[in-house]
Amino acid sequence: MKTSEIRAAITALAIVAGPAFAQEATPPAAAQGQPPGAPRGPRMMPASEKAKTFESKSLGTTVTYVAYLPADYETSKASYPVIYALHGMFENSAFLERRAVLPQYEAAVKAGAAPNAIVVTVDGGNNLFINSPKGRYQDLVAKDLVEHIDKTYRTIARREGRALLGISMGGYGALNIAFSQPSVFGVVATHSAMLLSQIPTAEAGARGGQMRAFTGVFGEPVDALAWKAQDPLELVKTADVKGLPALYIDCGSEDRYGLFAGNKMLHDTLEARKVPHTFGLFPGDHGYEYVHSVFPKSLAFLKEKLATK
Repeated sequence: MKTSEIRAAITALAIVAGPAFAQEATPPAAAQGQPPGAPRGPRMMPASEKAKTFESKSLGTTVTYVAYLPADYETSKASYPVIYALHGMFENSAFLERRAVLPQYEAAVKAGAAPNAIVVTVDGGNNLFINSPKGRYQDLVAKDLVEHIDKTYRTIARREGRALLGISMGGYGALNIAFSQPSVFGVVATHSAMLLSQIPTAEAGARGGQMRAFTGVFGEPVDALAWKAQDPLELVKTADVKGLPALYIDCGSEDRYGLFAGNKMLHDTLEARKVPHTFGLFPGDHGYEYVHSVFPKSLAFLKEKLATK
């Protein structure tokens, strides 16, 4: 990858930089029509009206999450599969609503093109959904959240009934979990996963909030060994190929951050290791216009692979 491409790629921390950074100016909860004590996301982003909290043992603190229940949940006694959706940088657990992904999913369910599932989001901050000195955010998802959801709702409480859906940074986290804790989720799907071919540095172009996010997780300067230990592009090389979840991966072929390169590297490694997976580079840039265009593909994959009983 050329230096200019690397500089662009390492800034791919927010799914769309402009709208994401604009959240910093969001007014207080009361000004949004929410009670002052309502759960809040990072950078004072408004939380979903459906937001709830639970105690994370791994983080030792209260965490905000949202569980979107199927339309027939209250009138049924059935148990449902669960799709855990991981957000990008500078987002929070309300991202499916704010980015209009939730109504697209609900329409697909009505059309029979997506699994009728409980969809769960959780606030992960800018911590890449991995375990690091900053906090055990991988365990937040793969242990605490799963345990809480299985206890609180009627779920298909086994691996085959759980899926991870990750976008941008959330895609990085989803793949990190897939390769390091493969027994928890049976299906993993990612759009524009934040896969970088080199360690980010300020000299190479990372700056401001992006660089602070990296150094907050990996140390300052970024610890090369710590980076390698968490990088999905490295983890996939030694993961047990027989125990991996069903994998769906895609990225925009015109991704302005160059993430198609890292995603293609992952695809090549999976191919070389003969790991079954679905991969695509589709027309589009990095952002939710692209996500909306390919979302039907990942939903079809989830519908095929996710257990419903």
